[in-house]
Amino acid sequence: MGMALDESTDKLHELESNGIKAFIDPKVVEYIKQFGNINIDYVIRDDAQGYVIKVGDADCSASGCKGCG
Repeated sequence: MGMALDESTDKLHELESNGIKAFIDPKVVEYIKQFGNINIDYVIRDDAQGYVIKVGDADCSASGCKGCG
């Protein structure tokens, strides 16, 4: 499963986590880095599925996300 952008990613910063690529504005990256790592994961649960984005160095397993980091 994947998502695609219809816009150019030339001036965006590429992030990759757990095999998932994301593109983000460099200004946002610098702001978020103040809080720690950026982790992107795709989670499938009994009641829902989707992308989970964690900012900071907190343990992802606290929310049931196995694979962040």
